[in-house]
Amino acid sequence: MNMANNLRIAQRGAYISLVTYIILSILKYFVGTTYNSSALRADSLNNLTDIFVSVAVIIGLKISIKPADKNHPYGHMKTENITTLIVSFIIMFVGIEVISTNIPKIIQGDYSEPSTLTIWVSMLSGVIMFCVYLFNSKLSKKTKSTSLNSAAKDNLSDAIVSIGTGIGLIFTQFGYPIVDVILAVILGAIIVYTGFTIFKESIFTLSDGFHEQDLNNYIEEIEDIPGVIGIPSIKGRYHGNSVFLDVTIVVDKNLTLDEAHDICDLVENQLREAGVYSSYVHAEPNL
Repeated sequence: MNMANNLRIAQRGAYISLVTYIILSILKYFVGTTYNSSALRADSLNNLTDIFVSVAVIIGLKISIKPADKNHPYGHMKTENITTLIVSFIIMFVGIEVISTNIPKIIQGDYSEPSTLTIWVSMLSGVIMFCVYLFNSKLSKKTKSTSLNSAAKDNLSDAIVSIGTGIGLIFTQFGYPIVDVILAVILGAIIVYTGFTIFKESIFTLSDGFHEQDLNNYIEEIEDIPGVIGIPSIKGRYHGNSVFLDVTIVVDKNLTLDEAHDICDLVENQLREAGVYSSYVHAEPNL
């Protein structure tokens, strides 16, 4: 499966997230407003924000599919990493908003006892979002899409928020409405942490960082190739869901140019089978 097909398939998950968020946002806002639940209304606004996240992911994936051109010789795949960074900011903003909205309620004692219907809506929303998370998480691993993986983590955060809200609303029915806002603050902190984790990975990728374990795996692949004596240098870059490698190998100094070139071709083919989108292999003689 090539990179373009991967990105097209990844768009399915983004569209599923988008449609789900639209439906749940409308449902939560209507029920929260009608049956006096500020927590459910806040959760609906959270989902409204996620609509913009899903749109950003879709746009990023569409741009990433564009082929290389004169100004972008490596293609537009970095756009997906930029989209991932934007998603991380939105997730952290939502988490901070949840915390800042609910802490004053604890201080002021601003509690309410909403209808039990709001509990069922929150729980159902959480279950639905968890199913969307499982689908997108599996699809992101299949397509190696970083932005869809970030969207999946956002799906999980929303599932936790909705279920946590439902649990808090249960306690309001037993005379403990304060538990609702305490859980909201805790869940807000979880959301911020999730967003910060995505933010760190995005910055790492955009600054051309590369995981050492991935490099070690590629080194093992190359070392098994006949004719490769050593690997003095290997550098990698992530471009969206694709990997670019620059490799220097050591070969027998008595080989002809054609023989050394054939070994380089073997290395490139092996790396391609290992999932590397593009590799540049340079051969040097052993001295």
